[in-house]
Amino acid sequence: MPFDVTAYPCLSRIISEAYHGQIVYKHHIDGAHDRNWLKEYELFYNKQLNSTPYVRRVFFKYDEPKGKSIGFVDLRSATDGSEVSETYLSAPKPLSESNGAYLKCEGRYTEYGQDVRCTPYIMPDSIFGMCIHGSLWIAIKILENRRTVASAVTIPEIQTLARGHPYADKEGLYFKQAARLLRMSQTHAIYVQRASPDLDDDGMLLELYSYVESGLPVILGVDTQYLPWWAGASEHDYHSIVAIGHTMKDNVVDGFIFHDESALPYQTLKNGDLLNAWRIAIQNAVPDQEVRELLVAVPPEVTLQFTDAFNQFREMLELVQQKGIFQVNADGIRFRPVLLTAMELLFHYRDVNGRILRPFYECVTPATYLWVIFWYDEHDDRRSIATAKGFFVRDATRETNFRFIYFKQDKTGVYQSRDKIYQIWENRKSRKRL
Repeated sequence: MPFDVTAYPCLSRIISEAYHGQIVYKHHIDGAHDRNWLKEYELFYNKQLNSTPYVRRVFFKYDEPKGKSIGFVDLRSATDGSEVSETYLSAPKPLSESNGAYLKCEGRYTEYGQDVRCTPYIMPDSIFGMCIHGSLWIAIKILENRRTVASAVTIPEIQTLARGHPYADKEGLYFKQAARLLRMSQTHAIYVQRASPDLDDDGMLLELYSYVESGLPVILGVDTQYLPWWAGASEHDYHSIVAIGHTMKDNVVDGFIFHDESALPYQTLKNGDLLNAWRIAIQNAVPDQEVRELLVAVPPEVTLQFTDAFNQFREMLELVQQKGIFQVNADGIRFRPVLLTAMELLFHYRDVNGRILRPFYECVTPATYLWVIFWYDEHDDRRSIATAKGFFVRDATRETNFRFIYFKQDKTGVYQSRDKIYQIWENRKSRKRL
């Protein structure tokens, strides 16, 4: 039976706007299983005429000779209008590192026997969920693939965990409720809220970058009126989207990549446009008061939020400058913050002779999560650890007071363990207390 994509307006829009018509129908399967749709069918749609417990799984490929397959979209057999269910489509070609786009939440998925490199996507059926439910599904699915959570949940299960019943009744969730739900999914949720006039543009962008660069999906609260792909939105409306990557130009992070579960996957916003949208009026507050919100699920051991680690980095940098150990010109410095395990850092960063830096032997256990802040000169390639001028490390679990700052050019490091601060020389065995 031929497949008519125009019969599915949400899918048609994804093909035309997210992929700019560069992908085409390959083939489809009627009778495929979709865990999310099966739960929706069990709870509601089994009572509807002409509904079925199966989905239509539509496969796509690039519109070119011998076009490569890019994955599939599951289409609900009955819907309130959001026909796109579980979706595993590779990113559009323009979102490549050669074009300055970095999809940090991308992974290889083997869902339902298919092998696709992508970031999962879904549109919630509003009987069971709104935008925040879809955002949570996307985030938890990414974390499941990273083995941060044991298993993903369906949108009706997300709503049940939050409200005690599977039906959304056209109501969303507050971020604090969503944070509690993430914690119930075996993660630790970090919720950040900044109110006007202290919205702190640069600080919020750096915090967003720190989690995205770590491969962690970040849920943001935005106003649809300022989203370019919501051109028809004439009124302010609170909405959630999921940051899954970032863009760079001239060695500067100039924007972020999003899944909008109510509209389109793989959308980009430059920093200025993002900051305009990332401002929500506070309900029942004084006029013109606004707030920025950010919600991210991190591994359950991680309890230190990035801004706390960054503030401690600045304190330690000030200390070493006061002691005359090293002077850093703050003008032109670029940061690359990332959450790593100790073993990941040791694997990627050794001294010029290939040896692991001594302080890690003495102070860090392999299971510890670390906030690592690499810094670069203005023209250094921030994609590579090797070009960093130095880095700062802080135990992200708060289990220890371990902090370490390292200046690559002078092969000099300073670390704090418990209440003692020592200066370390990489190629010597000596150390001294400061």
